Amino acid sequence: MNYFTKDDFKKEWLGKSSGLGGYYNQCVTLFKEFLKKAGYPNPGRAIGGSGGAREIWYRRDLLGYVDYFNFEQIGHPGDWFIWDSVYGWYKGIYYGHVAMLIKDNGNGTGQFLGMNQGTNLSPANIQTLTYNGSCGVLHYKGYSNPTSGSGITVFNAANLVAEHAIATLTVDSVAIREGSPTGNVLKRVNKGYQFEYYYKVVANGHRWVVNKDKTQLMAISGSEVQGKDTWATFSAIEDDANPSDTIELVQEDGVATFTVDGIRARYDSPTGNVCKIYNSGDKIRYYWKYVGNGHRYVVYKDSDRKVFVAVSATEDKSKMWATFTVPEEEKKEETKPSTPESSNPSKTDYIKNVKGYGIDLSEHNSSDIDLSQYDFVILRSNWWTTEDKKFEYFANKCEELKIPYGVYCYDYCSDEETALEQAKYTHKLIKSRNIQLGVWMDMEDSSTKPGEPGWKEQNGLLTKEHCSMVCKVFCDYFKSQGYYTGVYTSRSWIGQYVDTDYPLWIAAWNQDDGNVNSDNSDIAVIHQYTSNPFDKDVIYHDIDFYKSDPKSDEPKKDDPKKDENGSNTGKDDSKNDKNDENSSDSVKNDTINVSGINKLIELLLKIVEKIFKLFK
Repeated sequence: MNYFTKDDFKKEWLGKSSGLGGYYNQCVTLFKEFLKKAGYPNPGRAIGGSGGAREIWYRRDLLGYVDYFNFEQIGHPGDWFIWDSVYGWYKGIYYGHVAMLIKDNGNGTGQFLGMNQGTNLSPANIQTLTYNGSCGVLHYKGYSNPTSGSGITVFNAANLVAEHAIATLTVDSVAIREGSPTGNVLKRVNKGYQFEYYYKVVANGHRWVVNKDKTQLMAISGSEVQGKDTWATFSAIEDDANPSDTIELVQEDGVATFTVDGIRARYDSPTGNVCKIYNSGDKIRYYWKYVGNGHRYVVYKDSDRKVFVAVSATEDKSKMWATFTVPEEEKKEETKPSTPESSNPSKTDYIKNVKGYGIDLSEHNSSDIDLSQYDFVILRSNWWTTEDKKFEYFANKCEELKIPYGVYCYDYCSDEETALEQAKYTHKLIKSRNIQLGVWMDMEDSSTKPGEPGWKEQNGLLTKEHCSMVCKVFCDYFKSQGYYTGVYTSRSWIGQYVDTDYPLWIAAWNQDDGNVNSDNSDIAVIHQYTSNPFDKDVIYHDIDFYKSDPKSDEPKKDDPKKDENGSNTGKDDSKNDKNDENSSDSVKNDTINVSGINKLIELLLKIVEKIFKLFK
């Protein structure tokens, strides 16, 4: 890398032309001359993609610019700005523009050194350009005297930060602009004007507030620096709705250790009331993460409320405020399917939240397992559209022993259509049965041979997008059918491959010694705690918590009550008969009642016949 200043480069190239890379006086040509001066290998190489200047930013990693530039969103004099719109339009396509910032004008524009600007194929010249439409900034690492001019933040709508309040102006003649800091002036307002805003943003030399539909921006300071040259005062608005109701969280279990002081924890949302302050060295255990409102957040629960804590200064990972580790599992505590008296009160009670013990079974398990010792069972009903060979056997056994049971389907589908087909096949197998422990999507990826990749990985389906889609299609379908439903997956898959709002049955075996060695009641409703000697589970709620109320045109297998003649008494279906006289159940009951009436008439006729004989 060669060291020089921006002024060195400007003096060398201002007014000059070049054809480096095979293109004469294009904007990318001057940038390639800069690369050449910096010592970048093969500076005339093709940028790739569309070949336009915008590809400098979007292909920056592939082009190896990381060794020569810092990638920024805030620009200083000497930095290269890249636009993906506004400039470089040709035959209906924006190819973008690239130029070096020489000086900030303080009004959302700057003076830029570049080629092919002002006039077609112009040599290197300086033009006033807007920051609007720029997608990124490259700061050269080899400046011997980095400039310290005032920073300029490129406006990007993605950087809007949610905040709902009233801004009251303290100065006159402030412009309200349309859509962006450089948009058309819609009107000018004076001291005392109140502007209700829902977002705020720092850009183009000012701090701005933005209305609800993001169509109007009003500057509230003459500087990007917080508290400097302010033009307004602010008053809060209490929103009626809880923001957390609409926030979609991604499940992730981890420990965050803060590396800076003064991090605020907020109740319910990224803009909620501050409930605690964290400083460097403090650690928190979190169970969800969220990206938005200008930051990355980790989320944990305090009683029945969620707590949001920012762990970065930006929505990407460029300026983190914390480091992250996988939670260390507590020391092993020997436990059995009953609560033992602990001689060491300092040990963690992993089973204090356990409500029952059970197992999950498939055709790979022995038929001789004694089910009577368990509180519940979960059975594999099928994989894809193939019924498990022992499903009917185990289901009948559970019903015979009156053991509550649920079912799971092992996923083998390739798209949304086959995912729905898979769900409907599962429903076909279970709709006549009394499912009391839920219907579960088994989301994992096992291989038939050790060391080989699983079916999903082999077929390019081991992605968060695909796995989460399958879970949603399956659970949405069974929810619509009235079943309690959720997702079975490994704890390590949560957030990595599975993103779901449905209840979780997680696999976390820890030492896999047959004992319960962790409490996962904070994120799951069922915990598969071991595979030794077969899969065993605990539930964190009473059985009724998992009950279903399925929609069905037929009575459940155990529901019909028979009289001594084998006829349906209709006792269990009386409510349905009243609600839907034309239902199939009603028709069946009507048929049975007619049969009984016919028998009664036949009996009466025999009695009448005997009476007639007595009078002969």
